[in-house]
Amino acid sequence: MNVITKFLEYYSFRFPKGYPDMNNLEDKALLYEILAELEVLDEVNGSPLANEAIEAIKAKYNLDDTNFKLTTANSFKLLLPDGFKLSRKGVMDDLQNEPDFKFDEGSIGAGSSLGRLKYKDKVAIYVKFAKGQGGESAGKSNESSFFGLINNNVSEGPITVILKSDNKTEKFEGITNCRDASVEGATEYAKADAQLLAGTDVKANISLKKRNAVRWESSKRRLGDVFKKFIEKALAKELGNITLEPVEGAKDKYKLFNSDTNKVLSKVAIVNVPESFDSETIFGTDDPKTIVVKEDFENYSDYTFENGVLTINCYKIYTDVEDVLGTLDEPVFAFSNHIGQAYGIEFRVFSKGLLYGDSGLKGSSAEVNWNDLQ
Repeated sequence: MNVITKFLEYYSFRFPKGYPDMNNLEDKALLYEILAELEVLDEVNGSPLANEAIEAIKAKYNLDDTNFKLTTANSFKLLLPDGFKLSRKGVMDDLQNEPDFKFDEGSIGAGSSLGRLKYKDKVAIYVKFAKGQGGESAGKSNESSFFGLINNNVSEGPITVILKSDNKTEKFEGITNCRDASVEGATEYAKADAQLLAGTDVKANISLKKRNAVRWESSKRRLGDVFKKFIEKALAKELGNITLEPVEGAKDKYKLFNSDTNKVLSKVAIVNVPESFDSETIFGTDDPKTIVVKEDFENYSDYTFENGVLTINCYKIYTDVEDVLGTLDEPVFAFSNHIGQAYGIEFRVFSKGLLYGDSGLKGSSAEVNWNDLQ
């Protein structure tokens, strides 16, 4: 197995098509992010100019060595700590007020969805969140930007927060803080990323998703029996043309396979899933019930703040399962190839628009009935 094939099998699940489409800017940005994550950095020494840039940023924001990660002699990541007062975009804008830092025009997609800064035209600087390094970095950065949007406007007292989209308007009064929902011991199948607080009372649980988000959850643990049944039946060739074939050179790893066409399947979608599972997948078990907000909050300006009322315009807001069913965001439980997972198979819930088009299933995919996996 060559290194490119191995790379694609490990990371295919992170791309909507199962592989990086180099004509898609978002795919290119994600590919550069993954390649950056895989770099061997321990022996990299910064150039004098890179070290000069690092020391300047340390002094400006009271940071230390743990907030910087060299990628080459003349490039590094600035890793913002959890709860930092500025968003990634805010830091980039702020640093450009200094004479030696400027935005690198045309750099969006080259290692970062926001682009990068240059120090004295030589040193490349990528602004990231330390907590979000890895597969969820884009989501964590989006969450942090949302936290900042709320918290930057409550300094003079409680505010009213209005979340508004073309299909919903949600209003929350007396808000004094927005925090990461994970800090207060979230329940096992909680979905909230952010909580709006009035004092110590939780007024809203919010699941934050970027506009182009296509994944709802990983279901291997919550629906472990369904995953196990699929593996057993596919190996025993009891699911018609849907089978599992061994991955060459990888012990106990398999790939989804269509025995009729003799080709690899990219995904196997489950049809006729009970609606109760859709609701749990979208909204979880939070109390109060989570609402889903889809919007890109990095580099975001579509809001108003007047007379203590913060109105945030959002792409979509979902509060009930009926809001989602029949849309491109409708949950679809599906198996996909991912050699890093048990058996080489991932079990995840995707948005319908990723798997289906106007004429049915996209690409090399297949369907299996929910009842066949019970």
